[in-house]
Amino acid sequence: MGDLGAALGFSALALEVARTGEALWVGLFAVMGYLTLGPLLLLSPWVDRAHPARALLLLRLLRGLLWLPFPFLPREAALLVLLAYPLMVATDLAVVAWDTLLLRVDRGGLLGNTGRLYAAWNLGGLLGSLLGPPLLLLHPALPYLAAAGALLLSLGLLLPWLQGLSPSGSGRRETGIPLGKALALVAGHRPLRPYLLLSLLFALAHALATALLGLLVLRAGTPEGLFGLFFALQDLGYTLGSYGAGRVPQIVALLGGPLLAGFGLLLILLPFPLLLLGGAAYGLATGGLSAHLRALRGWLLPQEGQAPGLAALRVLLYGTGTLGGGLAGVLGRGDPTLPLRLGLLGFLAFLLFLPGPLNPGRLRALARYREEAPGTEK
Repeated sequence: MGDLGAALGFSALALEVARTGEALWVGLFAVMGYLTLGPLLLLSPWVDRAHPARALLLLRLLRGLLWLPFPFLPREAALLVLLAYPLMVATDLAVVAWDTLLLRVDRGGLLGNTGRLYAAWNLGGLLGSLLGPPLLLLHPALPYLAAAGALLLSLGLLLPWLQGLSPSGSGRRETGIPLGKALALVAGHRPLRPYLLLSLLFALAHALATALLGLLVLRAGTPEGLFGLFFALQDLGYTLGSYGAGRVPQIVALLGGPLLAGFGLLLILLPFPLLLLGGAAYGLATGGLSAHLRALRGWLLPQEGQAPGLAALRVLLYGTGTLGGGLAGVLGRGDPTLPLRLGLLGFLAFLLFLPGPLNPGRLRALARYREEAPGTEK
């Protein structure tokens, strides 16, 4: 429900900003999500101090209320984009609160829970992206009021469950740690370090492979009326991959996932309609692979300051994705397929880690460590 509300609002807002024809603000709106990194690190200690359950409720309320003024604002690109920024910050901070809650509630079931949660988010985002623009065409206020309504309704649905996880219920209070220490803890934690490197490789390869997909889809002869079908199939694959990640053995996901992603990228280089299969295969592979990598990071994350640590991880991954997207824009000027081919090589580079962190014996040892770690519930 929360992601449905966010997607309803942001998809309509993207259309309104695009209507203005102001390229500067259209481009800024497209990349502004990456600019939440600073506030994310600065505010994430508050999630620990307030307790993630309470923080999640307050952020859901804030996000719902922030959508309400949008129907009454002047339709000026600069104003709309700048006022969307607090919503983007609150949305990313809510993801940190969700991830922290999952770590505390059921560390042992992290893979299945995060996979199902991200699958639900992706499905909500897909529906919201499809419904937002048509609602805007029916009436300019509809998508923003629907976004606020969905977020506030989801707040009511969450309240009974989250009340049992509040500070008074758990007795656990965190003081929070500063952003510099969070980054140092994440980067310096030896068990986490190789899997953090794999996560950064995934973020870079994914950004390179997908940055120019819209251009490649059109160049492949896809009819404009079916342009969105490619991305819908990719999102569907991602949803199914995330949802089913808990049923796939880790070694299969971490080694087979990159191979399937590479195969999907090769299919994307083919003419329409074969590239549609590539989008679905790529989404399925990256959905399962990213769920396993998220679970690995959660299992190995230092216990101290979980929310700031998760925010630091998010910042590192966002930064790598930004680098990959920018690099794709530069390299793709001459040959738009070049970034995709480099992304394919990035996924195949996972095989280089087979003697080390992806060795089956090491992964089995990691599973034993996870079962014995404090906070793991059977």
